[in-house]
Amino acid sequence: MDTTYLETEEIVKIHNEIIEKSGGYTGIINYGNLDFVVSQMKTTEGLTRKTAILLFGIVAKHPFVDGNKRTGLISAETFLRLNGRKVKATDKDIWVKLHKISQGEMNISQITNWLEKTVK
Repeated sequence: MDTTYLETEEIVKIHNEIIEKSGGYTGIINYGNLDFVVSQMKTTEGLTRKTAILLFGIVAKHPFVDGNKRTGLISAETFLRLNGRKVKATDKDIWVKLHKISQGEMNISQITNWLEKTVK
């Protein structure tokens, strides 16, 4: 089965919708970094590794002015759903991991390991 990807423009749209619905500041700090994350996903093997790259690239690298954790989470969930999978973890576990990623306490390999246990 071919992998279905989110494109950079779709991630920006997700971000704008999140900010509109839940508040915060719009704007992209580094479009190039976001575009690089999308291209990096496409050249990596494994759905959980691709998802880890997406999460890390948005949550840890902060391409947006605001809402990076929310955008990373919804983008990752959307990417998984497009490919017939989803995260099976508690909200608390997910938000703890997002916080750790944003604080530089989890790298892509650690995120991949967590996702391999929680993606069904």
